[in-house]
Amino acid sequence: MPTYKFWGQYKHSLDSKNRVAIPAKFREVIGGERVVVMESFDGCLQAFPESEWDKLADKKLSGLDYIDSAEDRAIERKFFGSMAKCEMDKQGRIGLTPIHIKVAGIGKEVIFMGVRNRFEIWDLKRWNAYRAETKKREQSGQV
Repeated sequence: MPTYKFWGQYKHSLDSKNRVAIPAKFREVIGGERVVVMESFDGCLQAFPESEWDKLADKKLSGLDYIDSAEDRAIERKFFGSMAKCEMDKQGRIGLTPIHIKVAGIGKEVIFMGVRNRFEIWDLKRWNAYRAETKKREQSGQV
C-alpha cells in the first residue's frame, strides 16, 4: 500500500545565496536524509528524500536502454543531468543550483507542493500561471 508523505502548499522565499527553507512538515518526513533535487516535467523542480529517489531510480530508471533508445537517453539526461544531492543546513534550508533556478524560472518567491513521495518547488508566478491554465482546461472539460 502506498504511503503519501508529502501534501499541501507552502510559500517561501529564496535568500541572497539561493537557499530556500524546506517547510517544517516536509523536514519532519525527510529527517536527516539528503534531498535529491532535479528538473521536473511541468517547469518546476522535483525533490525527493534520497531513499525515495533510490527506490524510484531502481524501479523506473534502471531498465532504461541508453544504447538503443534515444528516448531513454533523453530521460536519463533530464533526470541525472539536472540532479543535485543537497544537504539541509541547521535552518532546514537547501541551496538551489544556478541550473535549477534557470530551468524552473525561479525568482524570489517559491511554492512548495507536496506530491505523494516527493515535493515540487515552483516559482510563484509560474505556479500561478500553471494553475490559471489548468483551471481554464478544467472549465472547458479538457481535464
